[in-house]
Amino acid sequence: MGLIRAAVQAALTLSAGLLSVQGQLLGLPSPIVCQYPPEWQSCHSPTSRDCWIRKPGRQSEGPSVTQFDILSDYEEMYPPGVTREYWLEVGANSKVAPDGQPKTDGQYFNGTYPGPLIEACWGDEIVVHVTNRGDSKNGTTVHWHGMRQLNTNEMDGVNGITQCPIAPGDTFTYKFRATQYGHTWYHSHYSMQYADGVVGPLVIHGPSSLDWDVDLGPVLLTDWIHDSAYNGFSTMEIPGKAFYVDSILVNGHGHFNCSPALSDNDCAGSYWETSFVPGKKHRMQLVNTGFNYPIIFSIDQHNLTVIANDLVAIEPFTVPSLTISPGQRYTIVVEAKQELDDDANYWIRTGTECGGWNAAVTDNRTAIIHYDGAVQKLPTVDHPMPFNATCLDVPARLLRPKVPWRVDEHPRSILNYTATKQTNASHSLGPPWYKHWTLGKQPMWLDFSKPTILDPDTSLRNVNYTATEGRSPIVLGMALFSRPNCQIACLLGKNYGTGFIYLIIDANPLLPSNHPLHLHGSDFAVLAQETVPWDPATGPSLFKYDNPPRRDTVMLPHTGFVALAFRPSNPGAWLLHCHISSHASSGLAAQILIRHGVDAVDTGRGDLDGVRAGCRAWSESSLSKTVVQEDSGI
Repeated sequence: MGLIRAAVQAALTLSAGLLSVQGQLLGLPSPIVCQYPPEWQSCHSPTSRDCWIRKPGRQSEGPSVTQFDILSDYEEMYPPGVTREYWLEVGANSKVAPDGQPKTDGQYFNGTYPGPLIEACWGDEIVVHVTNRGDSKNGTTVHWHGMRQLNTNEMDGVNGITQCPIAPGDTFTYKFRATQYGHTWYHSHYSMQYADGVVGPLVIHGPSSLDWDVDLGPVLLTDWIHDSAYNGFSTMEIPGKAFYVDSILVNGHGHFNCSPALSDNDCAGSYWETSFVPGKKHRMQLVNTGFNYPIIFSIDQHNLTVIANDLVAIEPFTVPSLTISPGQRYTIVVEAKQELDDDANYWIRTGTECGGWNAAVTDNRTAIIHYDGAVQKLPTVDHPMPFNATCLDVPARLLRPKVPWRVDEHPRSILNYTATKQTNASHSLGPPWYKHWTLGKQPMWLDFSKPTILDPDTSLRNVNYTATEGRSPIVLGMALFSRPNCQIACLLGKNYGTGFIYLIIDANPLLPSNHPLHLHGSDFAVLAQETVPWDPATGPSLFKYDNPPRRDTVMLPHTGFVALAFRPSNPGAWLLHCHISSHASSGLAAQILIRHGVDAVDTGRGDLDGVRAGCRAWSESSLSKTVVQEDSGI
């Protein structure tokens, strides 16, 4: 049950005379064909991975883009690609047992875990038709994690914000441009559903900041539970209870010490296995698709050279291991040894030593590297690499984007949040014993049937606008949605696309939990990430303004703060949330609404007819009338 190519890809819209570049010629592990107009030629090879396509010869008068490469600013330009079309179904499959133990109420894309690989080339338009098969007993949506969705907010896939849930038996079509390149993942954003298996890999082929020879493709790392995540969430909300995992999966493979009551055939786990070619450089695209824990990744006797974080190409650096928080991605290059050792088989380790797990699950050996030319067998010698068990991100000084940002020292606005957990709730959301995480005064609690994008004006009625002299109104910090219990911050102004907005997010040091925070619709610069509480008098002195780290998912240390900056250049209603799914489900989230101006109606430039049709189907479904909402909705 490893990664499968999306055989569901049934259409590729081409124009006559387009440049055709076979994936195999690029060193890719797939038959994908990158298609560009004939005046463009490929400049991408094992010795020039930093280049993608170029126009040969001298160009005519006037400014013109003649090359797309690692230094091209994808926020300003992207190649002229083609349309790629896929079909997905969300439904149950009782036969899926990645670690050998059957899962209660598992839900999957196209009946597999992980779901099919969706891939495209930089600049392509991606069209995905998603059908809720109906046997999952849930609504569903699909979020394309980290994709900017420039001017396509309605395709972000968040029920209650950008659409209604896809009703059982209904189909919703997502359509967006791959303005970025790199690897990421797609997953349901309906309640706790993705933790039950509704995830898959997404790869946008493009340039790399380091040459490599062999691409091993996406490597999805997941903390896995056998019970339904919905049951686990309900248990976690009971005072004194915790949310534990049963195993760690690598590309859908794992092991679990099953009950003796099960026969060997009923508990046949497996290791994910792949091969290295001696002396060659191998690219691996790591994704933490888990719902709870950071995962420490390493390969025995091999260092990891990191060349991208999230969807941002960076200057390469080398480490013995990587801590990857839920939602985060790293692209690595691993150079194989020139000559075979006596064993020539090595463990891949994926530990949760920094986050804790079931006492019975202590073995971090979860996958295997075999060298070509050697006898393939289980490794016979342990050579674990050093690792850091603090659960913190890679040090900021190591993350240097290839395309730098210079962040203004005077932001257009500052939004200040505190991540904490309520002990005396001033609301009645879910069962009375639930204690909710928040980013402000109230936990998020969305209305599935009334997405923000269809009625943005309602969200502005109780907002107090403020403005700095000489600037357009931008403001405001936190305000309650007119629909109760929904946090929303609004950024307004005709010049909404200029400057930076700061997000200062402070943790509650009394609560021993880090938070991987993910922002939809934009990268952000990490100005500071500290393990001490935020102090407005001294905090700004720690900020890095010149080429700070940039990503879309960052770990908030439980004793400290993060200071982030983003450009409000993408209109829409965007979600900011913790990517520990139980925290998000219990309210640790907020919305950021970016609009053209106070009088503007649209939050994006897309056609909302599909969203309205989906909401009609949802309101007419029996599920919308019978579902009991026990969490925030995300």
